Amino acid sequence: VKKDRVKALAHWVSSITVTQDELVPLPIEASARRFYRTTLGERSVVVMDAPPDTTDNAHFIALSNCFRRAEVSVPEVLASDLDQGFLMVEDFGDNLLERAYGLGQDSSILNLALAMLIGIQGIADPIIPIYTSERFAEELEIFRKWVLQDLIGVTTLPFDDITDFLVSTCDTQPKVTIHRDFHCRNLLLKPDGGIGAVDFQDALVGPMSYDLASILYDCYYQFSNATISTSIAQYLQLADEAGLSTTDDEGEFTRVLEITAVQRQLKAVGIFVRLKLQQDRGSHLENIVPVMGRVCELMMKHRELVPCAEWFKGSVLRPVRDAVGRLQ
Repeated sequence: VKKDRVKALAHWVSSITVTQDELVPLPIEASARRFYRTTLGERSVVVMDAPPDTTDNAHFIALSNCFRRAEVSVPEVLASDLDQGFLMVEDFGDNLLERAYGLGQDSSILNLALAMLIGIQGIADPIIPIYTSERFAEELEIFRKWVLQDLIGVTTLPFDDITDFLVSTCDTQPKVTIHRDFHCRNLLLKPDGGIGAVDFQDALVGPMSYDLASILYDCYYQFSNATISTSIAQYLQLADEAGLSTTDDEGEFTRVLEITAVQRQLKAVGIFVRLKLQQDRGSHLENIVPVMGRVCELMMKHRELVPCAEWFKGSVLRPVRDAVGRLQ
């Protein structure tokens, strides 16, 4: 099936451009989509193979147009075949923030990302669905099933005790448009010096702190506490200037932000494990143990989460580390 789709994709591309170079595969991500780079005339473009039975490509195109109207830099869709699930989009290059971090420019890069985040939060469009409390709970269920039950086979009671608290903390925040995967592998420094976002198709109207939690408590990079504190203050100032409804209490905002980060990181770990156990894709195995360690650190700062954090430390972290080691 995969070879047939690649062949069909190449045929579709050749119908659009006569100067086509070969389709060069790009790194596989945590979804059913596949990406390739080729040329359209003189310009480099990215071609997406996004099977229509698993991907709502019409929604992807509508969201791209919505973000671009709001001057949020996401790739323009240049051509599409919705029946086959093929799209050709603008190429933002390869300079992921993941590569740009750690070179002494973290703060200036984060400032660009925060400005984009504020732009996203200013979008109001009925095509963007609501992030429901049911969905937050379903995401935590991914962790419970794939990590606690299937990976290491332990009781889930201490974890079950915190799920309502995590869900309510996420669900009771002011609601804004969120990218929902706002991290260093989905943000790029473009050749023009600006910042661009990809993988925006899961955008929802959800918790105000969610995207900030995604980037400051990134699964793929760890910032210093000082950088995180500075960025929180910077975000609150930008949000206030943009007229967004935030709190004047930086301590309370930080509390909510950290708890939101816990929910998000637990979901991510569950997805990383599911990728391996369900699809035999080990691309994210190396991130599981470091993220679990950082989750515990955050949980220990909040009394409602301390009992579960201590249980994680005593009964979960070592079995997870051992299980991941066997899978690698």
